[in-house]
Amino acid sequence: MYFDDEKHKEEFHHLFQRLGKAQDKEYLAAFYVLTAEEELRRKGAKFVGQGGINWQRVFSQDWSSGYRLLLKLAQSLFQSSGKIELAYGLQTWDEARFNLAIQAILVRRNV
Repeated sequence: MYFDDEKHKEEFHHLFQRLGKAQDKEYLAAFYVLTAEEELRRKGAKFVGQGGINWQRVFSQDWSSGYRLLLKLAQSLFQSSGKIELAYGLQTWDEARFNLAIQAILVRRNV
């Protein structure tokens, strides 16, 4: 699995170990996005707990359009529902965020 940096890998593993979700591909895909970058960790990952992911609180934060779309992708991969505008993401995301989206999809598919 590809990680942006060591902090991403560390925070990703910490979340699923703390919550016991190592075999849950829906959680892993969401955790992958929520731990990828400092802003996502600081503003999004704090709404993950034993009861799940509070998406309403995650989306109540101030996000750029690129991050918001990544989070919608994570929510869709987590809940297996919802529509996202992937073509908009292709126009919006830089290379790092595009790779993050692709990896999250692969995590959800292959775990």
